[in-house]
Amino acid sequence: MKKLPFVFLIRLLFSSSSFACQCKLKSVEEYFTDSKAVLLIEVQSLEVVRETDESLKAGSIKYLEATIKTIETFKEADADISFLRTYSNCGLELYPSQNYLVYVPKDSRVENYASRCHGSFKYLPQLEYSQSKLDAVRKYAHNNQMQPTPNNGSAD
Repeated sequence: MKKLPFVFLIRLLFSSSSFACQCKLKSVEEYFTDSKAVLLIEVQSLEVVRETDESLKAGSIKYLEATIKTIETFKEADADISFLRTYSNCGLELYPSQNYLVYVPKDSRVENYASRCHGSFKYLPQLEYSQSKLDAVRKYAHNNQMQPTPNNGSAD
């Protein structure tokens, strides 16, 4: 019986759900509604931004900031979006030279936050599932008169 609390503690500490991001799945329509922009992007570069205050957190990672190139716009923001930020286990894992479909939330503590919980994902065209998700976004944008606009090839 003395081992039972120990086993419970070990299971709690090492269970995948204790560290996993838990998001409420939504429809494409709900993701669009909650977003200020919906973009297919390529990450150009990635920078680590660290805490700079005098607290115990000084020097720890605050967030990652990615400079992006927009490939296709499905919902355009009022202001140009040239970077995304991500952090935490729910943040989107961003890598240079990789493509992502991002729903940039209207309301977030972090400007231009990219998160799996907001519907964003790494776009891999060779995967049928990834392509079908992008097709659903294109279809929704088309049916709601948010015509997708391809980037004209400029880096900005």
